[in-house]
Amino acid sequence: MLNDPVRAAAEKIFAAAADIGTTRQEAILVTRAVHAVKNGRPTEVALTDSGPHPRRKLAHVVATVLWDPALDAAAVVAEVTRSPRAARDTEPAAAA
Repeated sequence: MLNDPVRAAAEKIFAAAADIGTTRQEAILVTRAVHAVKNGRPTEVALTDSGPHPRRKLAHVVATVLWDPALDAAAVVAEVTRSPRAARDTEPAAAA
């Protein structure tokens, strides 16, 4: 069973996505990319603000969550990617 801090961390990521007006799918993409970087793996996802993808602020929020020593980063990523709201990938996060 999932614990509350992990769920709260995932909601913090989705709230940040809502604040910048991006989709939940974008939040999932950025979360996976930041997790890859955290684990020393390469990613082709730009974690900067480029064109229609304002990712810098979201990447910062995700990084603060995933680097929190009190949380299991893999569990947070799993919660973000399995969230029932994540299925609505074309809606802005604020609409969810």
